[in-house]
Amino acid sequence: MMSDSEQPNDTHLETSRRHPEEESDSSLPPGTVERILSDAQRRALCQYLVESPLTTMDELIDLLVQHDDFRGRETALIRLHHIHLPMLEDCGILTYEARSETVRYWGHEELERRLELCRDSETDDVNDHPKSRT
Repeated sequence: MMSDSEQPNDTHLETSRRHPEEESDSSLPPGTVERILSDAQRRALCQYLVESPLTTMDELIDLLVQHDDFRGRETALIRLHHIHLPMLEDCGILTYEARSETVRYWGHEELERRLELCRDSETDDVNDHPKSRT
């Protein structure tokens, strides 16, 4: 039998994306946001999580499989489990519940602002490419 502290609860499903232990966006050490966003797969993951803050491992695996650098679900799962999710969880940006295989993004203003700048820059790069002009 589980103790009260081990009982699952629905508080993680609240509409607020703020981590229960956080009162405001926590500052990350200098260079952390840049390190997170320096990887194309992590940028794709972060963008997805901003739009869908409560998601499943299967949805994230599907996202990475669609990414051109992946060769299948197993590779995506390994990279998620051993690289991307631990890094983002260590930064306090998300939590991963292994038992339910759910990922919960808590929101981070600086990361989201930088992610938007990256997306705008990528859009500008595509629009500036000679083949994209008509």
